[in-house]
Amino acid sequence: MTATPFNLLLLTSVLWPLFLVLMLTFKKFHTQLLYLIPWTALPALVVIAVAPNTVTQVELPWLLLGGTYALDTTGKTFMLLAALLWSVSGVYARSYFNQTQKQVRFYRYFLLAMAGNFILILAQDPLSFYFGFALMSFSSYGLVVFKKSAIAVRAGVVYIALVLLGEVMLFAALLMATQTAESTMFSVIRESVIQSPNHNVIIFLTLIGFGIKVGILGLHVWLPLAYSAAPAPASAVLSGTMINAGILGWLRFLPLGETALPDWGTGIIILGLAAAFYGVGIGLTQRDPKTILAYSSISQMGVITILLGLGILAPQMWPLILPGIAFYALHHGLSKGALFLGADLCGSKQHRDRRRIWLGLWLPALALSGAPLTSGVIAKHLAKSYALHSPAPWETLLPLLLSISAVATALLMARLLYLLRPSAKPYGSIPTYGLVWPWIVLLLIIVLTPILVGYSFEYALNNQLFASLWPLLLSLIISIAVYKVRIFHIIKPISAGDLLVVFESTLKILQNGVKQLNSFGKNYTTIQHQTKARMNVIQTAFLTKIGQIESTLVRWEFAMLFMLIIIVIVGFFALEKIYE
Repeated sequence: MTATPFNLLLLTSVLWPLFLVLMLTFKKFHTQLLYLIPWTALPALVVIAVAPNTVTQVELPWLLLGGTYALDTTGKTFMLLAALLWSVSGVYARSYFNQTQKQVRFYRYFLLAMAGNFILILAQDPLSFYFGFALMSFSSYGLVVFKKSAIAVRAGVVYIALVLLGEVMLFAALLMATQTAESTMFSVIRESVIQSPNHNVIIFLTLIGFGIKVGILGLHVWLPLAYSAAPAPASAVLSGTMINAGILGWLRFLPLGETALPDWGTGIIILGLAAAFYGVGIGLTQRDPKTILAYSSISQMGVITILLGLGILAPQMWPLILPGIAFYALHHGLSKGALFLGADLCGSKQHRDRRRIWLGLWLPALALSGAPLTSGVIAKHLAKSYALHSPAPWETLLPLLLSISAVATALLMARLLYLLRPSAKPYGSIPTYGLVWPWIVLLLIIVLTPILVGYSFEYALNNQLFASLWPLLLSLIISIAVYKVRIFHIIKPISAGDLLVVFESTLKILQNGVKQLNSFGKNYTTIQHQTKARMNVIQTAFLTKIGQIESTLVRWEFAMLFMLIIIVIVGFFALEKIYE
């Protein structure tokens, strides 16, 4: 490794959180460390600021099987999002917990998950990526179950079960992919996956393994449970940056841009569309703001899944789609992190404080809905532009479906804002200064994002105003109509986890069936024993009676009587024979 200042800074951004975790083992340093830990992600922000235009690699041949780290163009976007959200959430957590012991326990898991997140973003070989992904995933379990409530424990069990399933799948895919490529570099692996006779198996395992983290339909059940159970600063990073680790895994491992795979592309697009609408449909029935935001993440990840399917379906478009996916992930992560932290700030009973927080929540909600002059309109415009140039029949279907999806997202945000309105029941934490100012910083970043990416507001006002406004206006009309009808007072909310509840109910039915069979078996055995006991009693009584009769008959009086009777009968038959 060439010891340049940038290379050293790159390694520092990863090693610094690990070093602080180690220092937390010494209780005497806790007071000083708790002032320092909230700012742990700052070296990663400096890395983004000073990163050269050319990609420089840091090779560590002494690290296990070797490791290669670099900050490429895609990695910069994901690293920027991660560094911002880990910084804001870290500062937020300092005031969120009022006990030093809770702060220390939270930051242990928080820092380990942060280090894993940074490692997988910088990793340029699958083994390093897998290590970072596993470190982040398993450390996040501590964040999910942090409150130790029954809800948190259940969420943790579901989460860790799916994490283990995903890790096994990813490890199998990694072994098959590297065996075919005979290399541990992503660029070589992506090219060689198609040539492998097991390429369909590799794609399937990769899609599902990372899809668990993304929350693709069918594997999404952990998101509503984990997001609602975890503390607010943990929910912000879970939904904002750690969910994007699955997306980055797809981008690193799948053979995107190599060759067209129509069957896989079509299937992934359909899967993304199903998630985009399913997440909104279930989310609208919810009454807990954090659960609504979890289902919103499922829906938004569905849109990114659609773009991934387009890249597999039309590899010639992949150079254009890749930066669009990265920006969509950045936009969603910032908006969703701000929504989770803002929702947690609605715990005051003071109407004035609630109104200020509520108005601030409109900004990320409008951005997520694709309102004009926000990062959302850029992300949705890019998605529609890719759809317009996609193969038939998607070039006509996808633009319409993505527009309907924008309406659905706006409806979900309207539902969220209604539940958190100033006159509603207090929700979350009381908005103290230490909690509010990190959130305001995040809101300012959301405002500045379109400017920083060079978005032309003049072009947007002239060409995209109506296209971005009509979904919002339509959702506003629908929301007012629904409010007037008061339909949500009639509709019963679907339990968080939806399909998991069906699965658990099915298991419960089967379990009850097995218990009934066991009960029937036990009852049948009991009846058998009772019948056998009764037969034994009857048999014993019968034998006793026979014995009594026998003992009576063997007396000499009865013997002489029977002998006399026999003599009379024999004599009678003899006389009858003589007279014949």
